[in-house]
Amino acid sequence: MVTLAAAKTHLSVDFDDDEAAIERFIAAASAHLASIGVDMNADPLPEPLSMAVLMLVGHFYMNREATADAHLIETPLAVDRLIAPYRESFA
Repeated sequence: MVTLAAAKTHLSVDFDDDEAAIERFIAAASAHLASIGVDMNADPLPEPLSMAVLMLVGHFYMNREATADAHLIETPLAVDRLIAPYRESFA
């Protein structure tokens, strides 16, 4: 599990005002990866999965709506590459 402290460090956030939102982003990122077949139960998580969660948290933190500045913001491509070896096949 990615901790609040790790996420704040990744985001360069040194204040407490956004902690509740960051915790929701961690939960949402972890749930999203689990929903697409990534086993999120390892303790500790493999580093590529931790980084994927942190990248998604950063994406959610910087793009709190589906669009920003009138254009669609997509999930970072590197997330797909980081999780590929850990993703279960749905076939």
